[in-house]
Amino acid sequence: MRKFCILVVAFVLVSCAGRDREWIREGLLTMNLRQSAFLEEWGKPDRIYVTSGEEIMRAGWSRDGGGFFFKGKETFEVWVYEAKRTDLVFNRGKRLVAWKSGATVKELSSPTPSK
Repeated sequence: MRKFCILVVAFVLVSCAGRDREWIREGLLTMNLRQSAFLEEWGKPDRIYVTSGEEIMRAGWSRDGGGFFFKGKETFEVWVYEAKRTDLVFNRGKRLVAWKSGATVKELSSPTPSK
C-alpha cells in the first residue's frame, strides 16, 4: 500500500509539472506556474532584475511544526521577454505571482524566436 501511495504522489507531481508547460505553450498565464517551465518553453529571458514589494507582516506555521514571523519587504525576481512583450514576476519559491503583458493569448502561444 505504501508503494502505491508513493507512486500516486509521484504521478500527481509529474502531471502538474507537465501541465505548467502545456498552459505556457497555449499562452495561458496563471498564478503559481513554475519558473523552470518558462525556461523550458520560452528559453532564457532577455533581462532579469530584482524588485521589492511593499512592507508586509506575515505569521504562520512552517512545515516542521514551528511558527514563523516576517516583517519587511519581500523581494521578487522579474523576467523580461521582449519578443513576447511580457514581464513575469516570481516569488522566492520560484512561482509566478504576477505578470504584465501587451500580448494576446495567441501571441503568447506562438513560438519564441531564437536569439
